[in-house]
Amino acid sequence: MDTLELLQIKVKDVMTSDVVTVNQKDVMLTVEKLLIQHNFNHIPIVDDKDNLLGILTKNDVQLLKDWGTNLNLKTSIMANEQILNSHTASDRMNRILVKIGPEDTLEMCADIFKENLFHALPVTVDNKLIGMITTYDLLNVAYTRTPLLYLNK
Repeated sequence: MDTLELLQIKVKDVMTSDVVTVNQKDVMLTVEKLLIQHNFNHIPIVDDKDNLLGILTKNDVQLLKDWGTNLNLKTSIMANEQILNSHTASDRMNRILVKIGPEDTLEMCADIFKENLFHALPVTVDNKLIGMITTYDLLNVAYTRTPLLYLNK
């Protein structure tokens, strides 16, 4: 399969559908635990009706934490718990989002990834989160030995 064919694969055939999310009311300590537990770099924020509201990254969490964390200071660890418990996901999330639809192509994703400074796109239908697609997903498709699997889904 050549590059032009790969670029025409639909987002729905590559995206992660089983997305871990955080509710807007959850505290940042919950966000941090989920990012660590799942080894994520980003996590979508939703409301009680699963409408996509924003996204948070590992960097957003790190920016809140006390500088002494790097030295593993006991006082910093305690301060971090207080800081992370005093902010909700809604307080800290990035509200300006670039979203993509399930029928869009990998070419559109690649173009967006090339122009911006983020590595994940929420996939939505009527602002309901149905999946995520990342730069890793695109690399995985491009370098898999059986890219035809994506076209036969």
